[in-house]
Amino acid sequence: MGTHWIVEGKIDPRWPINTRGNIGEVFPEVLTPLSYELGVLAAERAWRDSYRDIGVLQPDDFASDDPQIIGLYGGYAYLNMSFLRVLGVRAPGSSAEAIDSSLFGESNAPSYVAHKGDRNLRASLKILRTVLKALNQKELPAIVADSFEAADAFIAQRPALDAPDDVLLTYLFSVTQPFERVFKNHMTSTALASIVSGVLADAAVAAGEPGLVTHLMGTAGDVRSAQYSRELYEIAKHVHATPALTAVFDEGVTGLHSRLADLDGAEQFRSMFDAFVAAHGHRGPNDWEYSGRTWDNTPELALMAIDRMRVADTDLTRAHDADAEEAKRQAAIARVRPSLKLLDRMNFDKAIEASPYWSQAREATRDRAVRLTMPIKQVYRELVRRAAERGGNPDPVAVALLSPITELPQYLADPASMAGVLDERLALHSRFVAVTPRFYITSQAEVPSIEELEADDAARATTVTAVPGDVLTGKAGCSGVARGRVRVVLDPLEADDLMPGEILVAPITDPAWTPLFMPAAAVVVNVGALMSHAVIVSRELEIPCVISVEDATKRLTDGMLVEVDGTAGTVTVVPDE
Repeated sequence: MGTHWIVEGKIDPRWPINTRGNIGEVFPEVLTPLSYELGVLAAERAWRDSYRDIGVLQPDDFASDDPQIIGLYGGYAYLNMSFLRVLGVRAPGSSAEAIDSSLFGESNAPSYVAHKGDRNLRASLKILRTVLKALNQKELPAIVADSFEAADAFIAQRPALDAPDDVLLTYLFSVTQPFERVFKNHMTSTALASIVSGVLADAAVAAGEPGLVTHLMGTAGDVRSAQYSRELYEIAKHVHATPALTAVFDEGVTGLHSRLADLDGAEQFRSMFDAFVAAHGHRGPNDWEYSGRTWDNTPELALMAIDRMRVADTDLTRAHDADAEEAKRQAAIARVRPSLKLLDRMNFDKAIEASPYWSQAREATRDRAVRLTMPIKQVYRELVRRAAERGGNPDPVAVALLSPITELPQYLADPASMAGVLDERLALHSRFVAVTPRFYITSQAEVPSIEELEADDAARATTVTAVPGDVLTGKAGCSGVARGRVRVVLDPLEADDLMPGEILVAPITDPAWTPLFMPAAAVVVNVGALMSHAVIVSRELEIPCVISVEDATKRLTDGMLVEVDGTAGTVTVVPDE
């Protein structure tokens, strides 16, 4: 049997294929019981409600209420590819392959195999009505405003951090209902954005030029993940122009926040930075995890991005040529449209107009769902701090290994009583953190123990480093060609060697990574899909991007000279100049 994670999901044989694709951006690290019980369970209910409204989910699809769309297997979160493909099967004009391309970006996934019940006329008719409405979208959908309303109301209800433990715990446990409402909006916008972008991807494939989808989608405008980068760059320019600030940054990011707090003449910097954290402090490199780092509780993450931008001697702002972008888009439309039949052409025309609104909606609803969790993280960390004063563990991740419902109250009342449990779980956590999760799990029998994952890593052949002439193939993310030196970054807090003009190579890129795009000449990531944040933000910042480059962070090494072609989806290692 082996040793399994604290919480282990049950795979429904009806929907067996589970993947780390896409969700690796959402939960890149080991998933704690804290986030599973207070976040994932609510997210599963919200996702089902969303798909029920859209028409995808039918009454007999799932045999139980156990989480299936979002699974927890072998310590890591998975998405149920089998079920999500049904969105493409049941949506008229879409396909399982279109969903794979839009959501997962994987070309080596287990093939879709049709099952009885996958196609459902009732579902298709309801989805058709939903999709036709989505294709006719001429403005930001109303669910964005609803998400803001719900999140802002919950945030306003946060008790003062000096309130008693029981008051803070009650607020902590109250997150599920408002989170469900906001997360449902996010999943609705994500589903419709996937279908709409899938129409464009299918059209490009029909024309024999799949890479043109990057031009067809263009830039969405007003994407929040891109706005973080622009705002931090304004602060970076202020640092660059201020000798006293430059000297303090030159001493390194470690301890920088404290040094800046005491620095005479840094009032403008502190005002700008505090305003940024107030607006965007909820984001972080694992920001769905309630014990995770954010710009609010770990400001060094944002300071690192500022540090990498401020060393640039040239303006990092890409001059946005709207006319040139539109010309590319119109040229792509002219090449693709004649290949389509009448009905497909009509849907294609509508998708061209609606796609930016749904991309914005997906980003805005995700941002607001994460923002809703910031006061929960603040309350949780305050409870951890208090328990640490009574002899408990000061590490928020460690305490998150306890069940928030059945164990956390006892821990807060008497930290010593749970010391043995925490020590045991921390030891297990360290083992799961050290291994690579399986990318696909297709049955309950395949849910791995830690011993099996450790054996997987031991048996895995050493990845061969690329050499000049090698072409690493992924998928087109953002068009354009850039040549530069590779800089592999595995954690956004460890990007201190990234220099302007280098090629950022990363395992995944959620919104907290995207400020590092500003100094980079191009971005390459191991995983990703059309709706990945790396793709959306790189388009907004007009930086060439290639996604789904398998083992890019292992095959490419610091200092390699490469050429990134964001239209072809290739990374070519070139000889040193």
